Amino acid sequence: MTKSLKTLTRIKKFDIDEQRKLLVEQQEAEERTLRELALLNRKYEEEKKFAQENPLLCGDFGLYTKQYLKLRAALETKLNSIRRRIEEIRDLIADMFKEQKTYEIIDDHRSKQEQRELAEKEQKLLDEIGTNSYIKHHKE
Repeated sequence: MTKSLKTLTRIKKFDIDEQRKLLVEQQEAEERTLRELALLNRKYEEEKKFAQENPLLCGDFGLYTKQYLKLRAALETKLNSIRRRIEEIRDLIADMFKEQKTYEIIDDHRSKQEQRELAEKEQKLLDEIGTNSYIKHHKE
């Protein structure tokens, strides 16, 4: 039974490592999306400033603004989705850690129980040897 718990613990550690990799991927995707959003905002501000400074050169800035708002909304939706996935993975990792810890605690308790049982057997054997030695010396 102890081997099966050790196997389960190793499997759980592997699963946790896999989830950590997924978490890192999602965090990198979040960072990329944040950079894309910042770049989009920066470009919009630059275009807005240029349009204000050169009203005769720029055509319909409202159309550009609509496109910008559409792209920004799409990036924010993507960002929210990524963040939800990150939270899901974190919750899953936390649950996996709890389960792994449970296996480790059970294994530890079993090991201690086996040690106690072995110590009791040794003590009984020593008691029996002591009793036999006492009886043998008092008979003589």
